Amino acid sequence: MNIQNTTLFSDIAPIRPAKGIVNVRLRKTTQSLPKGAQGQLIDAAILAEKLGLPINRLTTIRTEILSRSSAGVFAGKHEADGVACLLELMRKWHVNRGIPWTCIWSREFGKDVGGHIHIGTHQSDEHTEGFINQMPHWTGEARIFLEKHKPDRIGISKNDAWLVQCCRRQGNSGTDTASYLGKDEPSRIVSAWRTERDNSAKRVTRHPCSGGFVEGTHRVAYRHGTSRNIAPAAPASRKILATVSDKERLIVNLDWLPY
Repeated sequence: MNIQNTTLFSDIAPIRPAKGIVNVRLRKTTQSLPKGAQGQLIDAAILAEKLGLPINRLTTIRTEILSRSSAGVFAGKHEADGVACLLELMRKWHVNRGIPWTCIWSREFGKDVGGHIHIGTHQSDEHTEGFINQMPHWTGEARIFLEKHKPDRIGISKNDAWLVQCCRRQGNSGTDTASYLGKDEPSRIVSAWRTERDNSAKRVTRHPCSGGFVEGTHRVAYRHGTSRNIAPAAPASRKILATVSDKERLIVNLDWLPY
């Protein structure tokens, strides 16, 4: 090799944008949840139950529509930034009322409803009405009261931009909620050898994976997550999960687990 003709990476100057061209930071994008995401959400729901803080409320918000509105935390913001803002406001609202912030969430894209987020939380009956009445302030869309609606729909907005539901089975359906929030983890994956096979990490497949383009922040995909107190990867959480049976965790195969 003629080393005189070899270009070293240290010799390459970074390309700078021309004058007048804005250097746009690209956001992280995803088409579906990553492998193991549904299991993480289910484990978080189990941890919430073990802590006596079961996931018993489900809030759905159509973030794409609200980002085009003129009021609320999503107005004029990118969806991911609006989600980050809303989750922090929700956290503070719970903490200020003495309710431990216990939360699982995932973002999705629907052909009919566009970008939206599902948020599973622990809530006390005492503060449920107050939480629902806070939704118009956060979203900019008013609450309405319908004479006929499904029993679990306890908070309904005027133009279907948000919905609050109570979990079923006497509030003990957190794992069911988590499996639904994790439905956009693919049931089939492509291996490194380009062969398609079942995704053994996905625990519940009764909900079809529709997938869809979702933009996160500039640093992370920001497609799903949990509150810190029920993060499955935390050392304290691992100890608790080690005492839980596979049946409770809805696990078919443990080989994929990262811990």
